Formats: sequence, C-alpha cells, structure tokens
Amino acid sequence: MKHLKLGGPFISLILAIVASPISLFAQAWPAGKITNTVTTREGNCEQYQDAASIGTYSNWNYRDSSGVNHPFAGTTQQVIGESAQCTGYEYPTTSLVATNGAYTLYATGKTATITITENIYPQYHILSLLYDAPGNQSTTGIMDTTFNGVTNSIGNTFTSGVTLTYTTGGSFFGIGGSGSSSVSFTNGYGTTNAFTDTITNGQSLTLKSTRNPMDHKNDTFWLWLNPQVTVTQTGASTATYSLAPPSGQVMDAVRVSVAELQNPSTIPSAILGPITINGVVYPGLSNICANPSKCVASDFAAILATDPIISITSNTSPAQIDPKRYFALNPPPSPFPFLEFGSSDGLTLTDQSQTAQTQTETTSYSTAYSTEVGGSLRDGPLDFTLSFRVTDTFTWTQSVSLTKISGTSHQMNLTLATSTSGCSEAVDVYEDYDYHTFVTAPASTPPVPCDSN
Repeated sequence: MKHLKLGGPFISLILAIVASPISLFAQAWPAGKITNTVTTREGNCEQYQDAASIGTYSNWNYRDSSGVNHPFAGTTQQVIGESAQCTGYEYPTTSLVATNGAYTLYATGKTATITITENIYPQYHILSLLYDAPGNQSTTGIMDTTFNGVTNSIGNTFTSGVTLTYTTGGSFFGIGGSGSSSVSFTNGYGTTNAFTDTITNGQSLTLKSTRNPMDHKNDTFWLWLNPQVTVTQTGASTATYSLAPPSGQVMDAVRVSVAELQNPSTIPSAILGPITINGVVYPGLSNICANPSKCVASDFAAILATDPIISITSNTSPAQIDPKRYFALNPPPSPFPFLEFGSSDGLTLTDQSQTAQTQTETTSYSTAYSTEVGGSLRDGPLDFTLSFRVTDTFTWTQSVSLTKISGTSHQMNLTLATSTSGCSEAVDVYEDYDYHTFVTAPASTPPVPCDSN
C-alpha cells in the first residue's frame, strides 16, 4: 500500500472497501480447516498522518474433516499491510470467542484456533468414605467446616502422552441423604492436573455405629451418581477438564454402606431407584448395575475395593493392611479417646500437627461411562482425537498423601459410647490419606463386653 503524505490539517478519508475471497488456513490439530471472509477498507491513521488499511474478518467457520461446516457469529478486526504500525486506539485488533455446539473459536484479528469439547458421564464418583467406630452408640462425622477430601485426576482414562489441566467450577448441593451439604471441586494443591473434592456444611455426613466391636461393614460411601466431566481438547495431546452436574440438574449424591453393597437386596428403594426432582429424573444407584432391575454384589465390586479394611476385626491396625494409606495420628488426640460404659467421650479429631507426607502412591477405580445424559452412547464430536485407554471405561485416580496447606486441617467429630456394662477400652486413631477421614481401632485386644454386640 502506498502511504499518502498529507500537508496541513489532516483530512479524514475512507478510500475503498474491498471484499476478498475466503481466507483458508489449517492447524496441525484439529484435522479440519478454519475459514473466514475478509473485507478491507482504507482509513486514516491520525497518529502517523497516514492512510491505514483495516481488515474485518467475518463468516468464521470450522470445516471438520468430514466436510461439515460449523459457522460462528461475530467479526474481528486488524490493521494489515504496511500500515500495521497503526494499531493503537484508532484501529485496535479485536478478538472473538464464539461457540457452535462442541466447537469453540478463539479468534484475534485474522488468526484463530479451535477447541473441541466432549461431555463424558461416568456412572459415579466416590466423594467420601466414613469408617465405623467401636461402641454400639458411637458416632463419627465431618464437621461444619470446609473439608478438603480426596484429590483426584482422570489422566489414566486416556492413552499415555495426554496432558490434562483441571479448571475449577462452582459449588453444588448434594441430595439423597446428604442434607444441606455442598461440594465444590478445587485445584489439587501444588498441581494443575488434579482436583480436590471439598465438602462444606458437612455436619449431616455422620455415621452411627450399631455394634460394640469395630464393624467395617458399616463403613459408608458417599457416591455422586450424575457427574459430568467436560473435556476440552486444546491441542493434539492437550486438554482441560472440569466437573459439574449436567446442565439444569443438582448433584445427585447418595449414602450407602458396605453391608448394603455386599447385599443389594437391603439397599433402600429410595436410593436404588430413580428419583424425580422438579420434574427431572435422576439416576438411582441401580444405574451402576449391569441389570438395573436386579443388582448383585459384583456390580459394586469396584466401589468396595476402595475400602481395603472391610474384613479387619478386633484391634487390627489399618496400617497393617496398607501402611502407605493409613497413618496413626501423631501426636494422638488429647484427651486420649476412651470407650467406656456410663460415659460419652466426645472429641474433635484433627491432623493439624500431623507431619506432611508427600508420596506418589495412588489408588484408582473405574466405571462405565457414556457421552449422553442417561444413555449408553460413546461417540465424541468429529476431530476430538483423545483416545480412551480402555474403550468402555472411565478411570478416577486418587492421590494418597497428606499435604499441609497453611491454616487448614482435616477435622471430624468422634463420640465414643456404649450401652454395654463392663465395656471399657482405649481407642487409637488413624487417618486415611486417601479420603482424609479418620479410622478408629481398639488400642489393644478388646475385653469380652466390648467384643460383643
């Protein structure tokens, strides 16, 4: 373009408007092509007393690898050619973010990139695990504080080489037995690829013991039955992801004991069957089962496997079962927990003074998934190229460690009580470094009254 050298007062002038053919360019990923139409107009750059050539880019479109067009509304602008120095206040380069279904365009001036989003619906996600305490009138539960629970990642769902970054979402109220408790998902401390299940108003998440001897068949899971994992592919091997209930839904969370999962005929119908809230049908626990009309224990094997101490009895330490997951509180609670007939020993369990334990141990569990709400479809949008490690399986991976975050700790209430005369025993406390809930066990061989119902 030839610059116009003007003398005297600067004269504002539009010289021409030119519509150019569609601009076509491709990225290394995805396999389709981004197109647009550029309209050029000549304007004046008062800053340099020169003419300026301004391009307006419209008709943005992504043509996927099968030839289907995905158009985007909106325009961008950029000074072009020799007058590119005139990019300040008069003719700024503008940007556009526009979405059409699974495809999102990020355009700045004449250049653009595409991201492709797939919504994945695993059948469930384990939010927490509460452990039974000795004493037939004992209770344990999460306090009315912010409780940072298990830290999860989903990288093992996909083939190796995929880099995933977690992006935070909002807070969601739980239903189905969790009262007013709510859950949010926050970035795992010191990492970008994991998230932590953070529970607030958790005072309704309590577990009542029914027997004097420790009975881990009474351990109780808190399961989220309508998780939506939104994975947005940003490059050939990169993506971001977030969690939330499906659009227009609340969090469908239920509580169910080990004993009930081992014998599904004992699961209450209100938990097992679908539930309708404000006209929306939510899945029940039977949605996990191969045959929803007749659940069997094997349907819940993956859930049960995340509780490795189900079978321990007497004063067996959970650390004997998994020394990299269960750690004794050090220093122990003060006063030292004691179960005794005729008294109720209530105290707050905390790991505030516990030494941080950084390790690479993980646990994992897998579930079936779909790419449609309430269905079985497993098709993703065209040109979404992240591959599942196992075709029909979604894997949650949990970090097993204790991270000390300034000013925070994990806290739970424990009340030890029994109605059995002669039952008297000291109780040790351990922390599960997976779910960060606390586990109690008799400090020595229980006396006979404490080892009976």
